[in-house]
This record gives sequence, structure tokens and C-alpha cells, in this order.
Amino acid sequence: MSLFDLFLAFLWGAGAAAALSYCFNISYYDIVWGALIGGLGWAVYTAALSPDGSASVLSYFWGALVVAFLSEILAIIIKKPATIYIVPGLLPFVPGGDMFKTMRAAVEGNLQESLNIGFATLSAAGAIAVAIALSSSASRIVKSLIKYLHNKRDKESHDERT
Repeated sequence: MSLFDLFLAFLWGAGAAAALSYCFNISYYDIVWGALIGGLGWAVYTAALSPDGSASVLSYFWGALVVAFLSEILAIIIKKPATIYIVPGLLPFVPGGDMFKTMRAAVEGNLQESLNIGFATLSAAGAIAVAIALSSSASRIVKSLIKYLHNKRDKESHDERT
């Protein structure tokens, strides 16, 4: 995979995230940040694809983890909810096409194909959910630790003054 392919993936991911942000009536300032996060996440997803170009559960996981992690960091810096950046950033990851293929195979009577594609689709959705949960949990732990250390430092400085 060339650097140009990753750049194109970044542009497509950023465009999709920006378009969805606009549809959700997010402020223009936040659209720019959401587009950057969505583009970076999609570029990581593209880089993590298997050599034959097929998506794996790990590629969904790494891409979604980047989106969720960057969204949590940006939410702390800008002091806005992380959801503003997570939802549009994860739009390119939604395995809607595979879910359509699952339903089409089921309607056509191809039960085995339907089960195979359905399992892969649900695995991808699960990987996205786990990535968001890990990032959110890590963010809360770090926030709690920082708050604890801040309070401890303030208490020690108060004790020294008295």
C-alpha cells in the first residue's frame, strides 16, 4: 500500500465525516476537527487491511480506536463532548454494505453465505464497540488520576502553608 493510497483514504474518510457532521448541524469549527479525526481513523483502517485488501476485525478495531482516542483527547482540550467527534468519525466504519450482503444472501436462500458474512459483520461491529469502550474507559481513568494528583498536590501545598 502506497503513501498516496493512505492519503486518498484520509481524504475519503475526512469527506465522509465532514458531510455527516454537516448533516448533524455541528458547528463549522467542530466539523474541521471531526473531519481530521475521521480521515486519520480511515487511513489507519486502510493501513491495517490485510495484504489482499480484505477487511479484518483488527483493521476495524485499530481504526475505531484511533477515532475514539483522538475524540476523547480533543474533547478534553476543547471541553466539548467526545460524541461530537466520535459519531461522524466512525461513519466510514459502519459495515452497512456487509449487512446488506448478509440480508441479500438470506433472502436468496444462501444460508451458509448469509451466516459467514453476518458473523464477519457482527465481529466488525463488536470490534468498533470494544475500541470505543476501551478508549472511553482509559480516558475516564486518566481524568480520575489527574484529578486525584491535583487534589493531592493542592492538599500538600495547603499543609505546608499552615
